[in-house]
Amino acid sequence: WTNYATMLQGRYDHTSWVSSAGLVLMGGYGGSAGTTTEIVPSGGGNFSLVETTRYACAIADKDSTIITGGLLTLKVVARYNLQGHVENLPEMTQGRMVHGCGSYYSVGTMVLVVAGGMDDDYNHLSSTEQLTMGGTAWTTAKSLPRKLFGMATVSMNNQIYILGGWDDDNAGDGADYNEMAEIMAFDGEGWKEVGQLQKARVGHAATKI
Repeated sequence: WTNYATMLQGRYDHTSWVSSAGLVLMGGYGGSAGTTTEIVPSGGGNFSLVETTRYACAIADKDSTIITGGLLTLKVVARYNLQGHVENLPEMTQGRMVHGCGSYYSVGTMVLVVAGGMDDDYNHLSSTEQLTMGGTAWTTAKSLPRKLFGMATVSMNNQIYILGGWDDDNAGDGADYNEMAEIMAFDGEGWKEVGQLQKARVGHAATKI
């Protein structure tokens, strides 16, 4: 690892998007972070978020990003490009934060997927729902095998991968949550385990290289 850039605004619990102009950091905690964005390493070309956005999950879509859910935006699905807010898509059926998200293509059409996380009462979720682009409503898909939150997600090879996270179904020895090393993949039909991390991780990040 090498030092890439220094942010103008310190932030955490934010989301991000790899755009044509650079890495865009969006929302989170820290000063005015909740409604601001920052492109690194340039620090320029920033746009504002319509609503305070924390614990959300973003899905890249060509020259834009789609931000799903969040602490104060539980059901909101909003598209942004480098100029700012573009549109709101249909709201999710189940509001969620600290969740996983991604996309795959079915017969040439992009399908958005959200899974797990917490609801507005901090209840943990295993549910999965998806939205076919151009559709008017989210539909229920096969749930995760257990309640899971705080995971990382990556979309590649037309599948959505969930890595690690907190699982409260199998916590032992008096623990509130169990840190997971499991890697699961969703192919449009359901979730299946495809591997294990060398070390269990929670609240981490992941990307493809």
